[in-house]
Amino acid sequence: MMAGEKNTSNGFGLIELMIAVALGLLLLAAISQLFISSRLTYNTADALARVQENGRFAIEILRPEFRELGGQGFCAGRINIRSHLNDDCDDDVSALFDPATALIGWEYNDTGIGDEYTLPASLAPAGIARSEWQSRQADGTMLDLPTALAGRVVPGSDVLVVRRSNLLNVNVDGVQNNTNINTGAGSNDLPRRGIVMVLNCAEGGDLFQQSNNASDSSSLAKPTMSCTNPGPGNQPPGGSSWSMSHDSTSSVFGVEVVAFYIGHNAQRNEPGLYRLDLSRGLRAGDLQPEELVQGIENMQVLYGFSRPAPQGDGQLVDFWLTADQVTDWGLVIAVRLAVLARSQEGGDVQRQAFTYDLSRTLVTHPEDRLLRQPFATTIALRNRMVVQ
Repeated sequence: MMAGEKNTSNGFGLIELMIAVALGLLLLAAISQLFISSRLTYNTADALARVQENGRFAIEILRPEFRELGGQGFCAGRINIRSHLNDDCDDDVSALFDPATALIGWEYNDTGIGDEYTLPASLAPAGIARSEWQSRQADGTMLDLPTALAGRVVPGSDVLVVRRSNLLNVNVDGVQNNTNINTGAGSNDLPRRGIVMVLNCAEGGDLFQQSNNASDSSSLAKPTMSCTNPGPGNQPPGGSSWSMSHDSTSSVFGVEVVAFYIGHNAQRNEPGLYRLDLSRGLRAGDLQPEELVQGIENMQVLYGFSRPAPQGDGQLVDFWLTADQVTDWGLVIAVRLAVLARSQEGGDVQRQAFTYDLSRTLVTHPEDRLLRQPFATTIALRNRMVVQ
């Protein structure tokens, strides 16, 4: 640099540097806020999509189960069906397998019409007493939750047990004795340990548990079996004879008795809609529950009760009742059910607790970060609306 010349190169001063840092931090904060907002929007949208998918799926799974309940083969009216199942050691047998009823339910205490119920923080069902669920019987007594469902149902949720019949590929030859009914050639569809109904529309029918002997493929056998081996078992043959002399005019049906309830997946610590088939025995070791839809937190059920003539016509619902109010399950012609679906753990989308109306029960969930949405449907029991 020559003498007399000025230095024209200038650096950043402290003030300028502080301004630049401040502007950079503001820009970073704006970008971070945009990222957090976008992430929250994505989580909320994803959680809502999953909740809606699970809730609708649960309703669509349950709806077909009720459409053909209570069917008695090809018979148009009510048929006198004699039950040979052993009900001497457990009231559950009469309630679960009554051939005159299409369904039966159990109401959780304090979750009736107009009641307010707050879901507990933990839905683990272990230790919840069976007496927390009640079902009214024809004589007015209350029945606790069946033993087969003990320790499986989350607190606060109702339970449904449905019954339906499926025609089997079995040809009847005739009654052999008080224990066996002979079947014709090609009758290869006998369910081992299954509940079977042999039906003649003109005279009546018989309900019993098929022999658990794998070699019994040529006859419908109702040997004496205990309630727990495999359960429900049959009465002693001498104590209950066949209702009629069955022949080729009789049809054979397999009876399905299935429970639907809200259970708990311990591995995921999450509730879900479960299905439990009770048609092949009542022993705990034999029962294999099936999780149908995850994330279903609560289920509330009302039953459409139709008074018989002359008070009613059997076609219209006179009252909507809870399971502990129904006086005759044979007069239930519709079901109104509602489920509460929730998002997965860690969704981080919601903190505030809300109250939902589930079949006229006000259900409040605990404050957490999960998104919820109720789903409801009303289903007519078609076979119950034709003849009462």
